Amino acid sequence: MVIDYCILRTMYYYIFDVKRCKKRATIETIKSALLELGISGEYNYISNAQTAEQLVDLGLARGYSTIVGIGGDDLINSIANRMVGRKEAMGAIPMDISSSMQSLLGLDSWREACEALRFRRIKEMYVGRTANGEHFLTEAYIDTTKPVNLTIEFKDYIIQVLAKNFMVSNYHPGIKKFGPDYLDIVIESQPPDKSSIVDKFKSIFGTKTITEAKALSTMHARSMRIFTKRPVPILAGDKMIAKTPQLIESSDEMLRLIVSRKH
Repeated sequence: MVIDYCILRTMYYYIFDVKRCKKRATIETIKSALLELGISGEYNYISNAQTAEQLVDLGLARGYSTIVGIGGDDLINSIANRMVGRKEAMGAIPMDISSSMQSLLGLDSWREACEALRFRRIKEMYVGRTANGEHFLTEAYIDTTKPVNLTIEFKDYIIQVLAKNFMVSNYHPGIKKFGPDYLDIVIESQPPDKSSIVDKFKSIFGTKTITEAKALSTMHARSMRIFTKRPVPILAGDKMIAKTPQLIESSDEMLRLIVSRKH
């Protein structure tokens, strides 16, 4: 029993986004909770000297089997950049994450996340990725304050549209996923309101499913190329992951993600 406990403790490699945790006391409280559950491990922190991806590489090189991010969507997606296709699992302790990421993980709080790490229920899933190697678990969207002319090239056809909002979803609670290795494309061509692009999508979906929402076009594809007259940022969470023109596709390999037992 003691040997098993020691092995369990050394499995976990934690990466903190200190800015998301806001208070040093929060970090120490999380560490104490992990210790009580018997899943404490090595702790590291994102800094100007070490990015999340570099810390993941370090943890994998040291032989850890579980890499855990404590932070928001940006950190979770950054860890996924290095974990797709690997036998090791990744987990997340959420700090101010999006509703989509919260739904994907099946977690309502960081305390629930700690419990989920202990029980290690693993969901294997494909994720979205861009040609420059950035991955996203939930959705990516074009960041623009004005309508933009998009040319979207699929395998068998091309469409052109003046888009108010454009989103590529790998997972969204309001969308019934077409297939495990497909991305779902959502385009709004109606005049936008004055809220932010994230709020727009929230207001569009609300409690409705994608099929119930009006003024939306939806498509499904494993890959697509997106073109605009000038480069436009593509965001996942609050992070710019690429610019147009860009290839966006579903990953060839799966990510092993720890989710809640109630998922």
